Amino acid sequence: MRRLASVLLVFAASRAAAQTGERPCPAGPALRASVSQPASAASMPGMQMTSSAVQVDSARREIRIVAGPFRIAGMAHESDDMMMMDTPVLRVAWPVNGWVRGYSVQLCDGDAAGGTALAHEMVHHVGLANYSRRELLYPMVERLMAVGKETPRVSLPGGVGVPLARGDTLGLYSAFHDVDGKTVERAYVIVTLPWIPAGHNHPIEVMPFFADANSVIGGTSAWDLPPGRSEKSSEFTMPLSGSILALGGHVHDYARSVRLEDAQNGKVLVRLDTKLTSDGHLIALGKRVFGFHEEGLPLVANHRYRVIAQYDNPTGHVLKQGGMASMAGAFVPDDVREWPRLDPLNADVKRDIASVGSHDMVQ
Repeated sequence: MRRLASVLLVFAASRAAAQTGERPCPAGPALRASVSQPASAASMPGMQMTSSAVQVDSARREIRIVAGPFRIAGMAHESDDMMMMDTPVLRVAWPVNGWVRGYSVQLCDGDAAGGTALAHEMVHHVGLANYSRRELLYPMVERLMAVGKETPRVSLPGGVGVPLARGDTLGLYSAFHDVDGKTVERAYVIVTLPWIPAGHNHPIEVMPFFADANSVIGGTSAWDLPPGRSEKSSEFTMPLSGSILALGGHVHDYARSVRLEDAQNGKVLVRLDTKLTSDGHLIALGKRVFGFHEEGLPLVANHRYRVIAQYDNPTGHVLKQGGMASMAGAFVPDDVREWPRLDPLNADVKRDIASVGSHDMVQ
């Protein structure tokens, strides 16, 4: 843990620099050619089946997962209810040994002659589930990454990474909604994951950390949001000790904050505030990077903690499934051998696997 202080300062600097490093969208014909249609498409005239392709760029040390096409239908925005389309979960075999050190998501127009990016606000969420490892706090498969409209590109420094092995099975899931009432016939998602190849200097291994204010395994973690100010909270007990290096999260419109507390003494450990429009719509949720203490933010085994979301709904009526809140980030276990094992026969795990993509927004 001695290297963490300097590593985290690089993390803070690299996040800002990474925003300008995005590659442009490929042209529509190149996108369509990069994702082969499954054989079953031949028996369905007039239908395009969504598929995915994995590209290994050894020179840039990037893995790119390209998926599509997706049709995003224009809708009349006449209510405050979220209208979106969930896409099928696409299973992907991870192609290399090593460590993932970040991620970014692009939504591209597959009908454009040149490379054309679609509005990032059309992304409700895009995520990757790792069927080869368990979540720390819940009997679920690991959510390796997830991105919403408020999520910037995440880039860890070169000495930090999440371990993945060649052949690990990942599931790409996503949901979209239009922003201007226009239909996009062929949208493609590109998930880019920088990686550290095996055989290089062994990085500091971090693991995804996720805690939800309303965790429901196999179902939606969203809740009906009452008018006015309200809070939703959930407690968890740490199964092992370690340190949080960085925290972000996901919330919906009208959220004011999401915070992590010590449930045994009420001390606020982290508070992430939102940036909202004048009418309460979400612009961004704050992030927190720890680097002033070598240990990061320590969490202790067998200790109880609490995630609390605060909302202020000004509409005067209940918003069906209008609330959602989670915190997620990078966690360094004191002893990774104590990480809970994934039990595929566990009833909760089975229920979770069956529901991947249907209710997800884990960042």
